[in-house]
Amino acid sequence: MRPVLLCLLLPVLASAAAPKAQDPFVFQGVERIVAVADVHGDVDALKDVLRLAGLIDAKDHWVGGKTHLVQTGDLPDRGDRTRDAFELLMRLETEARKVGGRVHPLLGNHELMNMRGDLRYVTPGELASFADQSPTADGPGEPPGARGHAAAYAADGRYGKWLRTHPAVIRINDTLFLHGGLAPTVPGTTLDDVNRWVWQDLTPGQPPGGGVDPQGPVWFRGYALDDEAKWDAGLTQVLERFGARRMVMGHTPSQDGRLSIRFGGRVIVIDTGLSTHYGRHLAALELRGDRLTALYPEGRVPLLVAPRPALRPEANTGTK
Repeated sequence: MRPVLLCLLLPVLASAAAPKAQDPFVFQGVERIVAVADVHGDVDALKDVLRLAGLIDAKDHWVGGKTHLVQTGDLPDRGDRTRDAFELLMRLETEARKVGGRVHPLLGNHELMNMRGDLRYVTPGELASFADQSPTADGPGEPPGARGHAAAYAADGRYGKWLRTHPAVIRINDTLFLHGGLAPTVPGTTLDDVNRWVWQDLTPGQPPGGGVDPQGPVWFRGYALDDEAKWDAGLTQVLERFGARRMVMGHTPSQDGRLSIRFGGRVIVIDTGLSTHYGRHLAALELRGDRLTALYPEGRVPLLVAPRPALRPEANTGTK
């Protein structure tokens, strides 16, 4: 082969041989996963369910080893101890990584609302707890903690900065985890695409994205509430597009305090009403390979899931 032709071909060959970049929101080879849904400011309920799952000890330190904990969003609002819930997961993130585990706090619609200044569901006690986050005292007529809350959720604030490092959707092994649901209209072909679409709404000057879209991953309730026939084909398409077998989500509380299995096991809704605001129904989902188990205070309940299929290589309508 002539030297000139070889030089021209080398960049093409190198490009063809280059491996596809790994999606930063996909985690493989995880032996045990525990998923916990909406906390809504009830840090004591969160601690109780983490102990129930064997992830923290009596002093609230990580003992989960290499387990991956997924918290599917909605840590804030409707309860006074949101800051304590943030601080707990921030510390557990560090402790888990030191021993090979992971803690994945995902963005829910309430995290996005607080970062965008929508305080409809912030309790007075919750708001007041942020007072020390601002060097400036609240002004006349402002509720206690208003300025501290704004500072804490800002891009450079203690909690706003931390939250902005987290995604709305991840995949661990063959399971997607998120707050609301991935509608068929979700843009992109990777989870990186989806998460960037959500983050648009946290960046001034950007067009509306997945953080406010009623069919975005922090708002969509179709798989949880609608007749399954309406979304069956779309769910199949979304799972195939993102290389997943099932979707696990919070956002929509069950009526009986139990995990809800839909679409033959391809959708599992894990919001049982964990917080006191919703009745304090403690529950978590455990995944070990093909075994899915509901964890309740009274014991472990195996979940029936459809046989493994072959994988191919709210305007906001209301909040919860």
